[in-house]
Amino acid sequence: MTYLEIYNALLAINQNMCDECRARLDAITKENSTERKAVQLEYAMYKFCNASGLFNAFRTQQALRKQPHSLVYDKLLPKYPKMNSLYETLDTEKKWCFIAALHPELFIRDQWVNKKEAELTAATAAGDAKSVFELTIQLGAVKNMFAAWEQWRVENNVFPHMFEGDFE
Repeated sequence: MTYLEIYNALLAINQNMCDECRARLDAITKENSTERKAVQLEYAMYKFCNASGLFNAFRTQQALRKQPHSLVYDKLLPKYPKMNSLYETLDTEKKWCFIAALHPELFIRDQWVNKKEAELTAATAAGDAKSVFELTIQLGAVKNMFAAWEQWRVENNVFPHMFEGDFE
């Protein structure tokens, strides 16, 4: 499987989740403001996964074609020993596939999820119900996207189970 096939498959999963969420949002009446807010937050997070994860992976892959070692990978992968060890053993084409398959989730986990989980813990301790509501939905949506991507990686045997261990 090529880098582009992997990237397009993950993009299609993201688009399907956005479309399903959008359909649910369109079916909710304006009077049901709490449910609308929840689904709007979920939809926004699926769009975020596209912009921050998938698009970022595509840009990273393009940059790595020009410069094989990037600051992203020099700084990001060493935090995750299992992935770093595997990445170092791959030939150039497999590295592009690795980036397509794992970078979106890796980047979002490192740059966003860890921070938001800490914010959720603080909001819960402070009794900030509004923040707890929003953060729970946002984190849930992003983790739903991760689960869908992982299911695809497992079904297609494209770097499956890489987030087990390093993230526990």
